[in-house]
Amino acid sequence: MYNYSTTRESLTAISISGKMKFMNKYELNDSACAAVMEEQPVQNEQSGINPEMNDIPYEDFISVVEGEILSEEIDKYDSNVADLKNYLKVIKDKKENFLIKIGDENRRLSAEALFGIEEMVVRNLIEKIESRSEEFKIEDAKWQQEIIFYINKIKNKPEELKMFWDEYDTLFAYENDSQSGNKYKAGIMAPMALQNILQEKYGLKVAYSRPEEDVRCSVDMIATDEQNKVKFLIQVKTDKDLIKKMAGKVLNAGRDIREENSKQEKEKNFIKIVEKSEFGKSNKNTHKDYQKFSDGCSRYVARYREFFNDKSYKTIGVYIYVPYVVKGERFVGIDGAPTGKMWKALVGEGLETKLGLPKKFDYGSIPKR
Repeated sequence: MYNYSTTRESLTAISISGKMKFMNKYELNDSACAAVMEEQPVQNEQSGINPEMNDIPYEDFISVVEGEILSEEIDKYDSNVADLKNYLKVIKDKKENFLIKIGDENRRLSAEALFGIEEMVVRNLIEKIESRSEEFKIEDAKWQQEIIFYINKIKNKPEELKMFWDEYDTLFAYENDSQSGNKYKAGIMAPMALQNILQEKYGLKVAYSRPEEDVRCSVDMIATDEQNKVKFLIQVKTDKDLIKKMAGKVLNAGRDIREENSKQEKEKNFIKIVEKSEFGKSNKNTHKDYQKFSDGCSRYVARYREFFNDKSYKTIGVYIYVPYVVKGERFVGIDGAPTGKMWKALVGEGLETKLGLPKKFDYGSIPKR
């Protein structure tokens, strides 16, 4: 379990030497502007652990988790807000009571992520009746980050990865809400893919912002280019329609989608750079999404002023669309690894040129416009 503290001095997960590490509490790290979420010894009472949970095959473990999640289920679709909020508390209590039985860290993370699906479904139902609270948005972000943490930990275990994602899909399908499941999956996998590209192709250090700051500042991750002395505040978007155009433009030779005009396309770029000097400045000609991001970057930098005042580093905001699925083709593996087509699409939209990254991609493979 993670204790997401709310201290002002904290940030989130950081990549050290290109590898993700995590810890239970958040502490400011001046060298990376993030907290390291280290794996901590299990804090639960050892007497509560059921050894069988660690020993049974993973497939059987997943079945046990599913049965526990769906036990004592109420008719969620015919309930008022009070009943749904009460049921949400029941789910959380049931989750905590179940997790203390699991000694294996990876299995506990897996179960926690799958329980989170039921919580997400209930929060969505509540939102249909009343507006989604900031608390719910933060819980959404926390759940997605926990899955990112889990996938990073088991990415070298393909069978477990497949079983986890199969169960993820099964639980959303059971709720007749596969559409939401796919949307959240894109929100999980796209940042992971970008993280892998920035780390493995360009040697950047990548960190995820705290869930609270993800919601309040519109900053998903922080990347540090130590060679060129640049810090990037990054917002990752996964809008399917815009991404379809982006990927098509770069991947489909002979077709120049840049000629396809719409008001939204004229106002938005697939990779938008916001200079630090522009953070928080209002501009009536700026798209509202960029303005929100700019304002969020301003709040983020103000919150960690000492770190961002390092004059040896330049700070830049990056608002970027990352392709997850295009025309039914997945651009990200179940382990968060990007395909060559994803890298090609992003480079074709200016990933290297706009961010000032070294040219690692073969530009001859990108269709001329």
